[in-house]
Amino acid sequence: MKSIVKVESKRILKTELLIVFCAAVLILSASSSYQSVKSYELWNRDGFVASGWENLKHGKENEESRSMEEAIVMLKRSGEAVFVNETNIEKLVALNYPDKKAGDLSDEEINSFFENRLRTIKRRLDESSNFNYTESEKDRFMEKAGELTGLKAGFSEGWKNLNHDMGSFIPLCLIMISIIIMPLFADDAQTKMKELGQSTKNGKKRLDLARITTAFGVGSILYFVAVISYFFIKMIPFGFSGGGEYIQSSEDTFFSVFHITYAEQFMWNCIRGYIALIFVVSMTILISVLMERIMAGIVVVSFYWILLFIMEKMISFEVNHVFANFMPLRLSGSKDFYTHNEIYRFAGKTFDAMIWCPAVVIVLSAFMVGIAVSLCLRSASRIYRQNRKKCGLH
Repeated sequence: MKSIVKVESKRILKTELLIVFCAAVLILSASSSYQSVKSYELWNRDGFVASGWENLKHGKENEESRSMEEAIVMLKRSGEAVFVNETNIEKLVALNYPDKKAGDLSDEEINSFFENRLRTIKRRLDESSNFNYTESEKDRFMEKAGELTGLKAGFSEGWKNLNHDMGSFIPLCLIMISIIIMPLFADDAQTKMKELGQSTKNGKKRLDLARITTAFGVGSILYFVAVISYFFIKMIPFGFSGGGEYIQSSEDTFFSVFHITYAEQFMWNCIRGYIALIFVVSMTILISVLMERIMAGIVVVSFYWILLFIMEKMISFEVNHVFANFMPLRLSGSKDFYTHNEIYRFAGKTFDAMIWCPAVVIVLSAFMVGIAVSLCLRSASRIYRQNRKKCGLH
């Protein structure tokens, strides 16, 4: 088995293809990192103020572990927010108190900053047009939201950008991986695997099992190589500080009820991405077993991804909730799982989308692999019977 897996891995992961994949990962990671730094450039009415590097440097140098309330008071005294450590505070103030700046807040509003955040979350739950939450469901969300009683106004720009941009990076890696493993179930005259599979009673079964193992093994290795590369390339310009800060210090996830840090969010994103990979590999295995030609399989996979991108642009809650949330594009990339308070009700119980969707995807993946294995076993039995007839055996 090991020798077959090794041969099959070399067959689909040729040196040239591996170089192209690594080069694509490095280019995507470097481009994402560059664009993130560039987004911190400062401009005013008179023109250019500071580069992204200078803005980030100022934020690092003025990083202090002070509470959010203290940071708001200091910003109120200093006046206009210019650099990143100041604009971050201003953005959170604007989210929590619409149409207000830090300088407009009274002492009472500053001291009740997190109480007002809870009131906003409660109002959103009450006024939701997507769900008719029960009182127990609202209480559960509010209990989770209430676990956050304070924030530190530290420097965590690297982690914010890392988690924000993973949603566009991981799907591209999944597309490349699906194309790489597509040729697995195609016969290759150079490796003589077809003759090996037909030479013994269980040869075809062993070959198919080895190919399935190869698909998940190669896919996993490529995924983690891509994610680790992306992590370091993305984080180096920003530094690695701030991983222990809570995700509510980001404007993207300020109203999230999940009491987790940026490092924990990154781990969640990696897990969601890996589950999406399992789905993609399972689907690719099934398609490659059903399709006799590699190009036909690639066309089907390409059409599938195009369909997902089109659906993502539709921005329809019903489509996302019923279908797209379980597909690899949203599962691996959407930050809605942290902020939209989506729930699924099953067997009298309520589940967060963050838990339910990955669990369902794992079941769907197992189902697709089961179908692929069944088809392979039927094919192996048919080939074995044909060979016995050729040899005059019954």
